[in-house]
Amino acid sequence: MRFSTLSLAATLLFTGLTASAQTFNSPGEYNNFIVAEQRAMLKKNLRYISKSAHSDNEKKIDSKRMELVKQTEQSLNKLAKMPAFKDDKGFKEQTTEAFYQLLKVYSEDYKAVDMLAGTRTATVENMEQYFRLQEVAEHKLQVINDSVDAAQQRFAKRHGMTIGEDPEGKRLAKYMQQVSEVNAYQHKVYLAQFRTEKANAKLHDALQAQDAAGFEAARQQLLTDAKTALAELAAVPAFRGKDGQYRDAAKALVTFYAGMCEKQFVQMQELMTRKDQLSKSDVTTYNACINQLNTGGQKFGEAYNRAGNAFMAAYVPVFND
Repeated sequence: MRFSTLSLAATLLFTGLTASAQTFNSPGEYNNFIVAEQRAMLKKNLRYISKSAHSDNEKKIDSKRMELVKQTEQSLNKLAKMPAFKDDKGFKEQTTEAFYQLLKVYSEDYKAVDMLAGTRTATVENMEQYFRLQEVAEHKLQVINDSVDAAQQRFAKRHGMTIGEDPEGKRLAKYMQQVSEVNAYQHKVYLAQFRTEKANAKLHDALQAQDAAGFEAARQQLLTDAKTALAELAAVPAFRGKDGQYRDAAKALVTFYAGMCEKQFVQMQELMTRKDQLSKSDVTTYNACINQLNTGGQKFGEAYNRAGNAFMAAYVPVFND
């Protein structure tokens, strides 16, 4: 599962008319032709977002991005061939420029996000940069779409056109709103829990190598990171004020490792320093700690992953239109 905040605001609205060719007899036909292209791009964008959110297959995700780029190029070409409506060039020119800027976002910003996806789990800094790139792209999209919305409103006013929102537009807008809301929340929970991953990995490596000094350094770092993560998670409210399962699963996982750091890992480190002089009782204690680590790590880790998947499935359904 890979979360994405990238979204495109459904700002262009149908008037209830349809256009069958690039000869426009009314402002409504002209408007709806542009909207149809924007809607085609929007759906491709949502398919890309959905694949990013529900899949870890980077090739399939990038394939959806390339489909989006191709659709945007096609829509841009169609707009370029449109005549101005009664010499009113503003709506067309602003939308053409917006589509061009969208193409840059899809070709460059989205590509940068997907390229970073492969290394995002290396460090907290990489993960933060990954989320930041998503948010930068999302902000660009919002600015672009606001400019198109303003141009459409000016066009409608000049030509006495009333614009109303259609059910399809509402549905797409709702989906995008859900994506943005879910990801803003998920970033907070995920980054807090992810903060413990690096020290945790070092601790396991030291354990495998029976490196007592390395184990102790990792234990201290993990304890510090776990306390920081718990403080961050304490500041995260339940989602929409009522669903705290994902956050609580993250808390439980971090709390488990914090507890191990304060007791069992201390015992293990002490025993590792004299590993060649252990009594039968020492071995029993050491093995009991290992069992707690394995059992608890699996239990709380799996619960956290299930909660994350359930959170995504509940609030951002798969988009297949």
